[in-house]
Amino acid sequence: MALGKDDLDFLRAMHRKLADVPLHPDDPLREPIHEVLDDADPVQLMQREVEFNDVESLQLFSGFRGAGKSTELLRLKRDLEAQGYLVLYADAMNYVNPAEPVDISDMILVLAGAFSDTLAEHPDMQTDIARETFWDRFKNWVAKTEVRLTGIDTKVEYKSPGQAVLGGVTAGLNIKAELKTASSFRQDLQKFLSAHLVALKNEADLFIEDGIKAVRAKHGPDKQVVFIFDSLEQLRGSFQTWESVIRSVEQLFSVHIERLRLPYVHAIYAVPPWLKFVLPTEQHMEILPTVHLWDNAPERPRSAKAWSVFRAVLRRRLDDDGIARLFGPTGLATDGPIDRLIGACGGHVRDLLRLTQELLKRTTSLPVTQQALDSTINAARRDFLPIALDDAQWLGEIAQTRDTGLRSVDHRSVERLSNFLDTHRVIYFVNGSAWYDVHPLIRDEIDRVLAQETERATK
Repeated sequence: MALGKDDLDFLRAMHRKLADVPLHPDDPLREPIHEVLDDADPVQLMQREVEFNDVESLQLFSGFRGAGKSTELLRLKRDLEAQGYLVLYADAMNYVNPAEPVDISDMILVLAGAFSDTLAEHPDMQTDIARETFWDRFKNWVAKTEVRLTGIDTKVEYKSPGQAVLGGVTAGLNIKAELKTASSFRQDLQKFLSAHLVALKNEADLFIEDGIKAVRAKHGPDKQVVFIFDSLEQLRGSFQTWESVIRSVEQLFSVHIERLRLPYVHAIYAVPPWLKFVLPTEQHMEILPTVHLWDNAPERPRSAKAWSVFRAVLRRRLDDDGIARLFGPTGLATDGPIDRLIGACGGHVRDLLRLTQELLKRTTSLPVTQQALDSTINAARRDFLPIALDDAQWLGEIAQTRDTGLRSVDHRSVERLSNFLDTHRVIYFVNGSAWYDVHPLIRDEIDRVLAQETERATK
């Protein structure tokens, strides 16, 4: 039956419910996936790390695109607050440019600045901390080192008479904003601060310690503070800057890792997942895996519990009446329409939501037809294509071995594997141990490309 106005209104309403946004942990649309599944819950592991360290700690957390990392960090924030911690949450993209290399001096500045901003904004602290922000204190510190800054907030005029570091330039700048650019000021500031790195770290630490004193003056001497710095995983560079960005981030979290500790603070950094391949083995990193819809066996047997959880994801979004109207009586049946969408998403909730939204756009009658389902899944498959021969060879090896096939951690190889993971051609799972596989939508195409090459080579 053709769609009437009521049907179109229904489809629009369902489309809105499928919006891909980080959900608060108590949002009724959120399905508690990692709490329900048997695998070790990464949020619980991070919470234990905080609880088992009395004074301070440092953790690295990541997740590949679409795994739900930000939603899980919000769950961690809620759970820690329920245990009495004061949790500060900042988005790194408000402070850094994801396409530019990040120097250790940049990171010290933005960590202290973000700590300052979030502490000042915290509802339990707004009237209890000193008026001076870290940006104010930084200006004053720079002034003591013969670079004069004037103005209010982070608006500054800087002069450097006789100092080659800043070249004698005078300009009105906003320090926080300039840290997100590739400006000459930022580059000059990096050079200047590299010669004063120890002093800069001391100033940042002193400010953070003063913030902790303010927290404990109000909440008691045992109050613990957690600082979550989200979105650093977006540091991936552009086509031109990828290699320099990956080198800078690698340096930050290997060579300079101790400088990223914050005094009397439990720091949690959401970092790029490709760091896993280049970090020293002693540096642990918690990674949010993709849900394994199949088990790590040659025939890829279906993981019944994972499929049940993914059906529940759509039931929460669409409700039973919506599912019945959209998919008909067989919507939630095994191998029914919803299972076809789940089978095509590769274990990513984000992709399941997008597939379902795409299906709604292609629906011309209710319940949805097989043709609309086929069209939706074929369109998703085309997004992965074409697959070049050298990619097919690597992907074929991953499909067979369930490992990365990474023979070197040179930047070019890491970039290529990272691209596979970011685009979901390759998927990272944890099922007892960590393993990898290729996306189900491209398995046949990989086999076709490899068979075609074998045929060509034998002629």
